[in-house]
Amino acid sequence: METVHWLIKKARQKIMDHQYLINEVLADRYKIEKVLQNGSYGIIYLCEDLPTGTQCVVKQMRKSKGKENTENYHQEITILKQLSHPGIPALIETFSFEDKQFFSMEFVEGKNVEDTLFATGQQYTEKECLEIVRKLTGIVCYIHQQGVYHGDIRIPNVLLHHSHLYLIDFGLASNLHTEKRLKKQQTLLAQDDFFDVGDFLLFLLYSTYEGKIKKRGSWTEELSLHPQTTLLLKRLLSITEPYRQCEEIQSDIEKAISQLS
Repeated sequence: METVHWLIKKARQKIMDHQYLINEVLADRYKIEKVLQNGSYGIIYLCEDLPTGTQCVVKQMRKSKGKENTENYHQEITILKQLSHPGIPALIETFSFEDKQFFSMEFVEGKNVEDTLFATGQQYTEKECLEIVRKLTGIVCYIHQQGVYHGDIRIPNVLLHHSHLYLIDFGLASNLHTEKRLKKQQTLLAQDDFFDVGDFLLFLLYSTYEGKIKKRGSWTEELSLHPQTTLLLKRLLSITEPYRQCEEIQSDIEKAISQLS
């Protein structure tokens, strides 16, 4: 019975969530060059914006997700319209095509951190890790000042390109301007983002770890870190007193970098 339900679900998705092909043109403007991601909530294409000749990213929302995805669509585009930061790809426009909802965004060069570490074997020193996280924290501080909490700061959602860092995918973000009920949860939403920043930092720090990672091993035992970095991580991960303000994190990152210099 489960197999039958799965097959019905897949058939429904195929009908409702038609995936467009390479070289097809969406809304007489966006020529598809590549499918970047076929996710559970949307299909993401790399396109040529024909009027300008530049590359951009187009996200197609899945109709099969119904009302939930419609709400996510409006939430995400509202947030993107609200934000203006060099580390966040800018929204170009929203549009409908063949009864499906889309939005287009600026394309930024870069690989996500997961690909950078696993595909190329890139390694970062402790200081380099902190410098990368300093940039990420700067973006997090900015969005929090705008009343936005990302809620999904994971390695696939952080892009690196030379000295530039970008935070992408605001599909699960919370917006205090449109969800007033969340104001009471503001501190928890912030600390969820801070925890993700700590988890991201740990991931980077393990790029130079050469020992065998034990299932029950602790990073405090496996990594040899400067005490200031350890303090930073413990507070980010709420092992000790958690951070309440983003600016506190920035201050402690600066201290750690200066002490490693």
